[in-house]
Amino acid sequence: MAEWSIALPWKGSNWVTGSGVRIPVSPPFELKNHYLESFVGAIYHYYMHNNYIKKIANILEMLHNLDSDLNLIGFNETEKKIYYSIASNIHNTGKCNISDVIESSALSRSTVYKAIKNFEDHKMVKLIQSNSDRREIYLKLAIN
Repeated sequence: MAEWSIALPWKGSNWVTGSGVRIPVSPPFELKNHYLESFVGAIYHYYMHNNYIKKIANILEMLHNLDSDLNLIGFNETEKKIYYSIASNIHNTGKCNISDVIESSALSRSTVYKAIKNFEDHKMVKLIQSNSDRREIYLKLAIN
C-alpha cells in the first residue's frame, strides 16, 4: 500500500494568502464621523418627533378640558369656532356684535345666527340691544 503524501495538494495549499475571506479595510475617520453624525441625527429626530407628539397630545387634552369647562362638549366644531370668535372679539375690543363674529369666523351669516340662537337657548350668550342704535345687537358671554 502506498503511503499518503505529507505535502498538501496544490489547490488546497493556501498558506500565504490565508483563508478565502476578505476583510475590508477600515473606512477613513471622516467617514466614521459621518456615520456617527447620521446616527446622532436620527436619534435627535426620533426624540424630537416623540416630544412633538407629546406636546400635541397635551394641547389636545387642554382643549378638551377647556371645552368641558365652558360646557362646549355637546357642540360641533363650527359652533365652538363661533363661541371662541365671540370670546376673542370681546377680549380684544371689549364688545362684539354679530357682524364681528361673521367677519372673524369667516362663516356664513345663517350659520352664525343658528349657533348664536343655540348658545342663547343654552344660556351661554346674552343678546343686548344697543342704546344708541336700536338695530345693533351686542353679544355678551353668560358666565355661570
